Amino acid sequence: MSLARNGFRVPEQLLLPWSPRATISAARTAEMLDCGRMTVLRLIERRDILAYQLRPGVAGSPWRINYDSVLKYLAKIQDEAGVERRFEL
Repeated sequence: MSLARNGFRVPEQLLLPWSPRATISAARTAEMLDCGRMTVLRLIERRDILAYQLRPGVAGSPWRINYDSVLKYLAKIQDEAGVERRFEL
């Protein structure tokens, strides 16, 4: 995923859609949503939460999930269920 320009390599962090500080792992996402990793992957596929794969197309490559999108999704499902929010936006 790296690009070279005039012999210099562009740092991969600059190519990511969000700052690495604004992301969490699939395991942490599953913990926050109280679900399994496969459910997290389905949410990514349905675009209910925003994420990117560190090495796209490579089986088993880790996902980085946008933390704010997880909070928004969690707030949405809690509002629909009429329960108190566990995390604040």
